[in-house]
Amino acid sequence: ENILTELKHNSKVKFKETDLFRVYQSIDLGNVMDGSELALNMPNLMKLKNAIYSPKYRAFIENIAGLEAGSLTDEVDCAANCHTRGCHLLCHDDVIGTRKVS
Repeated sequence: ENILTELKHNSKVKFKETDLFRVYQSIDLGNVMDGSELALNMPNLMKLKNAIYSPKYRAFIENIAGLEAGSLTDEVDCAANCHTRGCHLLCHDDVIGTRKVS
């Protein structure tokens, strides 16, 4: 609940639409730097972001996905999506280049 409130009050979203989705999306959280004004206004979101981007979490994901230890890089795409009336995300395989986990 705190993260949702922080996002509602501090982030801007952009409308995005493709053949797969119609959604409002925040900036990539990888671009929110620790210590920035945006980060300071969203401490709970930054805790979540730092956990998701951590080596410990990557190791956990490798383990449950059956991937070789150390095979995931620190390149993480992560954004908040908002689906309002008429928005959608269609089922798809999410195969993108070197992506191993979606």
